[in-house]
Amino acid sequence: MSDTTALRAILDPHLSSERCTTEFVNLVRVPSPQTGLLEQEPALLRFIETAVEPRLRAMGIDDIRYDAMGNLIAEIGPSGGPSLMLVSHAMNQPPTSMPEPYAGEILDGAPFGLPGQVVRGRGASEQKGTMAAMLHAIEAVTRAGIPLHGRLTFVCCVSGETGKVDAIRNVVEVENVRADVAIVYGNSLKLQLGNRGRIDMQITVHGEPCHSSRPKEGCNAVTGAVEVVRRLIGDIKFERSHPQLGSASLTINGLRSYPESTHTVQARCEISVDRRLLPGEDTEEAAAEIERVAMSVDGMLDPVSGKPLRVVVTRGAHMYPSLVTYESLAVRQLVRACRAMLGYEPEEMYAQSAFDQGYLNHVGISTVNFGPGEQSFAHTDNDVASVERTFDAARVFAFLIADHLSGTP
Repeated sequence: MSDTTALRAILDPHLSSERCTTEFVNLVRVPSPQTGLLEQEPALLRFIETAVEPRLRAMGIDDIRYDAMGNLIAEIGPSGGPSLMLVSHAMNQPPTSMPEPYAGEILDGAPFGLPGQVVRGRGASEQKGTMAAMLHAIEAVTRAGIPLHGRLTFVCCVSGETGKVDAIRNVVEVENVRADVAIVYGNSLKLQLGNRGRIDMQITVHGEPCHSSRPKEGCNAVTGAVEVVRRLIGDIKFERSHPQLGSASLTINGLRSYPESTHTVQARCEISVDRRLLPGEDTEEAAAEIERVAMSVDGMLDPVSGKPLRVVVTRGAHMYPSLVTYESLAVRQLVRACRAMLGYEPEEMYAQSAFDQGYLNHVGISTVNFGPGEQSFAHTDNDVASVERTFDAARVFAFLIADHLSGTP
């Protein structure tokens, strides 16, 4: 009997599709929405304290703490040996128009093109399916009594939808949590090898208000904003590309003017810019280029009044691009676990959106995305994920924990 077969035989009796599904449903039924308070939303901490921490303690895990942001950090096993971090996230999209977003319904997967049954509820297709799989995997390993010769860290961040790395950075840099390998949620049991990064920029054009029947008395910020947008789109070129990730991009994703009153020459116009980064691009250089182009409009004269416009550029949140190969430790370990528990190597994929894996790889923690999420249903009224794939992810995570940390058999 091979080591792989023996380890699977130890784990299988403690892995239960029914228990995993119950875990999934219970997580979906506790609201943890994104609000204007972002990571400081009280419902996020309530979710972690009532739906996550009790499950860990029921497994006999007592080394649990919270950092200053409210991120939960649970640690199992001794330090000094191999280490693994499972990163989950509490925050989901707000309910918006989704009916009964926290019902945690179990439905037939066929209408959604998914195998078997699905769980429907806000966050199912992104964070909560993978979280359920991670929790059930930890439970299986603890029930099996497998001795760990290394450190397993389970993290539940208060982030998930903010487009910032503040939460995971606090865990790593302030709480000094490190690992050889980390797993962040993924899609359709595919191996996500790369993604583009992102930096947000805010450009504000200032003018001078007046009644729009007398435009020469003011200075129209809208005119300046139109020129800023024209130059950003026309002057910034993207010559590099990646065969799977495509090219970098720049998108104007917000444009608002003030004061919000009729028949008024606008005093201020705010432009939001979403700049997507390819692996290897420098965030500072990308931000500096946007600032340079936008500031070329600073001091431009309003063609109607002849008065100068003023431009201010502010840098917002950024997410790191990520690109790993089959030689990386995280990929090797995950592929081995998939072969052992599922009988095949996962299909690879590349994502356009950015998340915590970019930061983790940036600081030297070998990280890969894998999980039962369904990106085509994320942020929709049919927020669903497959029960079967969630259980398969739990099986893979359980093997990964035991294989990487125990040396059993």
